[in-house]
Amino acid sequence: MFGKEKSQGEITPVISNRSASKDVTTLIGEGCKVEGNFFVPTTTRIDGIIKGDLTGEIGIIIGTKGLVEGNVCAKEVVVYGNVKGNIEADKLELKRGSNINGDLSVNNLHTEIGAIINGTCTMNAKEENIPELETEQDS
Repeated sequence: MFGKEKSQGEITPVISNRSASKDVTTLIGEGCKVEGNFFVPTTTRIDGIIKGDLTGEIGIIIGTKGLVEGNVCAKEVVVYGNVKGNIEADKLELKRGSNINGDLSVNNLHTEIGAIINGTCTMNAKEENIPELETEQDS
């Protein structure tokens, strides 16, 4: 707290969506274990354990000690910890040390070296974001 330096393990990520609140307003802290399906309307950080599906209206951050045993769905998802279930997101960031055992369905994916994915990944490309390639017939 006062005069205490942050350890390297303490990370406070920010969801980048401009319409999103930049502060985490809901926290499932380390040591908490909850069961059930959850809907969270705000940016939420998970440092404990959730057994059930987790749906977020804005963003979900799963911390290094966080574990979700269920499906995760939100506009933006950042994973530092573990997910045993499928993830559906517009933007998904998998950080070094993250471990995903499930399928991914995303529009945008950012993966750091050291992230582990055991499952399939489906990229849902939007046509307006795909540049047209010049073919031999066009030349």
